[in-house]
Amino acid sequence: MKKTVILFFLMSVFCFSCNKDEINKDKIDIEKKDCTAAFGTKGLTLYTFNPFTAEEWKKTDHNELIRRRQIPDDFLKKMNTHELFVQFIHMDMAKDALLFNTNQQGFRRIIDLYNMLQELYKRDDTPDYFIRKLQEVNIKEVKNNECHFHYLCLRMLSAQKEVIGKMNKSQTLNYINTVSQIITEIAELSFTDPNWQTLSSYDFEMIGHGNIMIKYEYPPFMELMQSNKKVRLYMDGVIPLDKELIGLIENCMMKFYKQLNS
Repeated sequence: MKKTVILFFLMSVFCFSCNKDEINKDKIDIEKKDCTAAFGTKGLTLYTFNPFTAEEWKKTDHNELIRRRQIPDDFLKKMNTHELFVQFIHMDMAKDALLFNTNQQGFRRIIDLYNMLQELYKRDDTPDYFIRKLQEVNIKEVKNNECHFHYLCLRMLSAQKEVIGKMNKSQTLNYINTVSQIITEIAELSFTDPNWQTLSSYDFEMIGHGNIMIKYEYPPFMELMQSNKKVRLYMDGVIPLDKELIGLIENCMMKFYKQLNS
């Protein structure tokens, strides 16, 4: 595992150092926050769902449970982007995303089920919102299980094609640099914190990087997708991340980054 961590550390340092001045400039006014400040509900206008009873959890059809976690349209349209995100991460059925074989498979399924996420992805400010949120969370304060889940949601939802597809060049570079800095911090923490020692900790970087290259139809990556079934299956959320996939995707990304940033 340590070799994998070192690999990530070196890759992320490389990408981050390519445009360090730019990311520092973008982050100059970003105040680091702990989980309560970053993901808390205080001061937000959120929809109040009636909690399920133990009997309802046990006997109610799952599709009916999902139906009861849809927000009425008139209320939904009045919510801002942050409120939509926080509404989802605190919803009692959000953790269903963890019941699938991979993070990507779980989150793609969840996105299809809840109108709060579908509305979130309609918002034009999602690229700036997610980049800013990624920059402001103090990873060292991500400690308990609830906070880890909220942070996972932030990273996985930000890596999806609905957000990546709206990014302009400047936002794309900022996203890549921000993600690289996060990976560096996770790699450092993994030496002492077992919560960061699994390959799934880096899923959001691989999915985000892959979706960026797909958006730009970057030839080496598109050819890799065609020739390597394993890469296709990973991007579709069918198989989990492994070291081979990390090497293949990041090799393409480093070349793509140089080209985009030239």
